[in-house]
Amino acid sequence: MVATTLAVPAAGLAPARGGFGNVLRAEWTKFRSVRSVRWCLAIFAMLAVGTSAIVAAVSAVSPFGGETRTMGQVVAVVMAGNALGEIAILVLGILAISGEYRSGMIRTSLMSVPWRGRMLMAKTVVVAAATLVVSLAVTAISLAVQLFSGEVLGGLTDPEVLRSLLGLSAYLTVLAVFAMAVGAIIRHTAGAILTMIGVFYVMPSVLSLVPGTQAVARAMPYVAGMQIADMTSTAPWGWFAVYCAWTAAMFGLAVLLMRRRDA
Repeated sequence: MVATTLAVPAAGLAPARGGFGNVLRAEWTKFRSVRSVRWCLAIFAMLAVGTSAIVAAVSAVSPFGGETRTMGQVVAVVMAGNALGEIAILVLGILAISGEYRSGMIRTSLMSVPWRGRMLMAKTVVVAAATLVVSLAVTAISLAVQLFSGEVLGGLTDPEVLRSLLGLSAYLTVLAVFAMAVGAIIRHTAGAILTMIGVFYVMPSVLSLVPGTQAVARAMPYVAGMQIADMTSTAPWGWFAVYCAWTAAMFGLAVLLMRRRDA
């Protein structure tokens, strides 16, 4: 995917004069002007909703008729769809910042907003808000497809069901911020993507195979973060706090390096 950043007229000196609100508007303008960002969100939605629709269609044409499922099974299908699409959210977070380095737009941004931490914070708010809204909508649509495709035992009032469904969006939102921080640190799209895949998916698997490191593997960002969406987790909020702490550390490092390095 190639990040294509359109020119943002007026992003000039207004943000520096007007404070965080103007910086936020400028970042929103840049964010929705990147074609690859829209593609990432569209791919995520297609994979997540498509998985739910395929499962529903297969169940409908089954010679044995539609099965009666539990709410836990329905949530598992929704989670599977989100899991297939989450790589698009990961790429989205990286492209939100690496695309500016690729195009050279970052120099204009930093001249307009010399407070680099403020600019990165505004970008974080935009990326997180967009990811949260889209992921909530996609989760709701995927869930609706499942609920209307056959009889389901149980309801949405179960606290564990609600926590799992809302937790999916929370996990993806923090993932986008984590990926954006890594993109700001590495400043190269391919390198940041490979780093994220290594840290999130490869390292926990490797550590789980090494004797004595299973506890470390459980505290890795992906494993800790997904606990919030796991209906069987015994301490979902504690592990989610660990996930957020990883993200906060990466964000802090990104701000520090942006202040010390040239664009």
